Formats: sequence, C-alpha cells, structure tokens
Amino acid sequence: MSDQKTEWRVNYHGHCSRCRHAMGSAREYAEEAQKKGLVRYGFSDHMPYPDNRADLRMPYAELEEYLNEIWELKREFAPQLTILCGLEGEYMEDVREYYESLLAGGKCEYLLLGQHFYKGSDGKMVNVYQMDSTVRYEEYSRFVVDAMRTGYFRYLAHPDLFFINNFPWDDHCERACDILIDGAVKYGFALEYNANGLRRGRQPFVDGERCPYPHDRLWEKVKETRIPVYVGSDCHVPGQVYDDAVLAAYERLREIGIIPQTEL
Repeated sequence: MSDQKTEWRVNYHGHCSRCRHAMGSAREYAEEAQKKGLVRYGFSDHMPYPDNRADLRMPYAELEEYLNEIWELKREFAPQLTILCGLEGEYMEDVREYYESLLAGGKCEYLLLGQHFYKGSDGKMVNVYQMDSTVRYEEYSRFVVDAMRTGYFRYLAHPDLFFINNFPWDDHCERACDILIDGAVKYGFALEYNANGLRRGRQPFVDGERCPYPHDRLWEKVKETRIPVYVGSDCHVPGQVYDDAVLAAYERLREIGIIPQTEL
C-alpha cells in the first residue's frame, strides 16, 4: 500500500488515557504524531458533561486540566506540528449552553459529533452499540441531523457506527443512510471515514462478512454527493495515530472515488 502525501498527514480524531478506555498520555500521542510526520494533529477526547452523565470518559472535574495540557503541548510542539484542542461528544438538547461555553471559552477549538447514545422517540436513552432493531437506525439518523443543524460540531465521527449491530440490510438501513446524507448535504456537514472500524477487522454478520463499520453501502451513496469527508484515526493507543488502518482508510476512499479533506 502506498504512503500518503505529506499534506494528507493529519488527524483530528484522537483520544488519550483521560477517557478511561484509551492508553497513553496526551504527550505520547503528540510525540507519535511528530514521529509519523503529521503536520496537524487534533486531540478530541470524549467530552465530559457537567453532571457526568456518560461512562468511559474523563470526569468533568478534569476538563480544565485536559484543556490546559493540550494547550501546553500546542505551544511546545509548534511550529513543526500544529496541535488543535478539541472534544468528541454527543449532542443533547438540554446542554446547548455547555457546548456554547466550550466554544466561546477560547481553549476548545472544535467539537466532533460522536453520537454513542441518544434520546429515543420514547424518551429513553439508547446505546448505539445495543440497538434492538433497524428501526432505531432511522431514529438515530434523524437525531444526528438535528445535531448537524446546531452548528456546534465540525463533522460527524463514525456516521455508520450503528452497523456494528448484527441485523441484515433492509429498508430501514437504506432510509437511515439517506437521512444522514440528505442532512449532511442540507447543512454542509462533513462525515468521517473511521479507521478504528477497520481496525476491528472483518467479522461474520448475518448479511455476510464485513467490518462493523465503515459500511460500503453508505459510502457508495456518499460518493454521489459533494459532502466533505475526513479520515479519522480514532486512535486509542499512540501507535494508532497514523497506522496501517489509517493508510487503508485513505486507500479505500480512493477506490470508492472520494477525495478526503485535510483542512479542518
């Protein structure tokens, strides 16, 4: 597999040990990014909420420390490596002021939309990893489009995450993809081709062997549009900052016919 051009060596989706399910300090990720020749690296660890409503992420009490740490690294590694300070989070209507305060505070430079859970039509929280039917896929997509509309987020991380559930492709899958794509087109919203899904490897599903995500049937639809697409490493150990999975993601996009974006 061919290496990427220098101008492609960017990543805006990366975690560190603060999220409680990744390994390695923020410094180790910055050092790996510099070692791999990246020109821009964005930290986007999982967003804590003031009420600590979500598991597997830093406590809210650590937020200020995280932001300060990334800014220290930003100054230290410049100008060879441009570091950006961000967060990956879910959209929730009741904390809109929180998103606004993060973006207005001067330290958080961007937010990625990573919808791992959402409020279902019945008012209950739904874990995207544990959906009970493909009907939920459409519900998820409509919720995400509502988040696109707000303008808080730069792009949608792993838009096809819900395909990690083991259901055969059906009309609900088709409509869920169309809802996402129509929303992205309407609001000029970018989508991410997620390398971490490729790292999970090909697995047996009821409709055949495939990676849990990215799902080819969504991306074949995306290529017919002008939706901006980014490759995101979604790294959880330093060695994944720019590894074979990232290279494979760029290669696969070339095969599909999609030219990825590099400027955030």
